[in-house]
Amino acid sequence: MKKIDMLWDNEYPFCRFENDISYKEMYVIEDETRIIGSFALNNYDNPDYHSIQWTSKNKKWLYLSRLAILPSEQGKGYAKQTIKFIEMNNNYEVIRLTVYEDNENAIGLYEKLGFSKIENGYWQLEDKIYNGYEKYIN
Repeated sequence: MKKIDMLWDNEYPFCRFENDISYKEMYVIEDETRIIGSFALNNYDNPDYHSIQWTSKNKKWLYLSRLAILPSEQGKGYAKQTIKFIEMNNNYEVIRLTVYEDNENAIGLYEKLGFSKIENGYWQLEDKIYNGYEKYIN
């Protein structure tokens, strides 16, 4: 597995968890005995992503962020189960997300799960480029 030079560190994404919980946007992924991952869902129209020309402008969408699975549990289908859960438990038409352009593993996973890359626009944080992806679910 390729090491990724991302902005996830001892501060982020953990600094967002309190807000995710207080806004009831955080979900946990559990096996029978422990938490093995988490993700956040919201429909906040973040101005950071206005440079991305989403194809779903007139659709009801959710934004998926901070999907993380313990390294020891990756490759066991938890991300696929998470996307299926989101698709089946919401009255939305589209799932949106952004992915760091060098995160080949995540990009491959999302594309395998039916997400399409937005060809026009991206957002940038420091020197990192994040591309938008969408999946139509209804």
